[in-house]
Amino acid sequence: MILPVSEARFLSEYWQQKPLFCPGAIADFQSPLTPEHLAGLAMEPEAESRLVWQSHGAWQQQSGPFQESDFQKDAPWTLLVQRVDHWFSEVAALKSNLPALPQWRFDDVMVSYATDEAGVGPHFDRYDVFLLQGAGQREWRLGPHCDERTPQLSENGLNLISPFEPEHTFILEPGDVLYVPPGIAHWGVSRGPCMTYSLGFRAPSVADLLARRVDHVLERLSESALLEDGHTATLSARPGEITAAHLANARDAMHNAIDALDDQRWLGEVVTETSGSDWDDEHPYGALHEQGPVKLQAEAKLAWTEQKHQVDLFLNGTHHRLSLSELPHVITLCSGKSVDRALLEHEAEALYSVLLEHGALISEEHSKNRSMLDH
Repeated sequence: MILPVSEARFLSEYWQQKPLFCPGAIADFQSPLTPEHLAGLAMEPEAESRLVWQSHGAWQQQSGPFQESDFQKDAPWTLLVQRVDHWFSEVAALKSNLPALPQWRFDDVMVSYATDEAGVGPHFDRYDVFLLQGAGQREWRLGPHCDERTPQLSENGLNLISPFEPEHTFILEPGDVLYVPPGIAHWGVSRGPCMTYSLGFRAPSVADLLARRVDHVLERLSESALLEDGHTATLSARPGEITAAHLANARDAMHNAIDALDDQRWLGEVVTETSGSDWDDEHPYGALHEQGPVKLQAEAKLAWTEQKHQVDLFLNGTHHRLSLSELPHVITLCSGKSVDRALLEHEAEALYSVLLEHGALISEEHSKNRSMLDH
């Protein structure tokens, strides 16, 4: 991706702070999908898809799977399909165009097709998104920053905000990218039929991180560990009073216990959790070959932390310990590259076993040859 500013400046001044329009970010870009491909995928029961349109001024929403007749509407409509990168390797490859951001923050690629003058209404998201124009033109109107205090209009499952006076307006052509940070109001309207690829990054909630960290500590904390009064025992207090010093002493005791018993697994487990079910033989990429190069499934969320004597591996919300000698193979797979299956089994037996157990590997041949025309 060609940014209009340096990557260092983007990360320091724009990332999670303010929008950035990147015209011609991907030169000579050709959409890897056609509207027919997307509509075909939306007919699959396993795909998460929805249609959004307006009827007599009210917003409507319908969830898939769809039939061809569902796309025959008089009003402008938009088809949106989540996690399209899990189905098509060509779409998954779009991630390689993104700036150098934590790989474990990436969520998925949502693809939308819109008829002329269609959109999903003014709204804001709680995640970072790179809006890549795939085909046709879309006008994006950007508004003010929003948060949980911003009034939202719930219409048929859609959380919208009131129409706003745009602070910035951009017309995106194929290959153009618009980065929108969390909380920024935006409203996309198609100018003729168009397709858009939304590459989203999620951030775990602080509440989820805190709950997981505390849960881990409670599992290791002895029930016999009691609050000690320490220096507060010598402080004078009025009858029944809990002083600021008492509060500080109790807070310090909790913080000390958390720091002492923290196993440092909570972040990796939370950011690699998946919402999908276990994969089976019906996985869209097909079966795993016995020989040849393998790589990570698009669905697999893999992260790791290097310790002094081991590697903590996090895969789809689970934790595993590996030897340091296996780390090079972990890094290769996280980078999206392939590894020879026999070599992986021989040099990283524990890693190989974990990946097989979770169905996280795919034969490179299946990844490359997956035919979009199947949909």
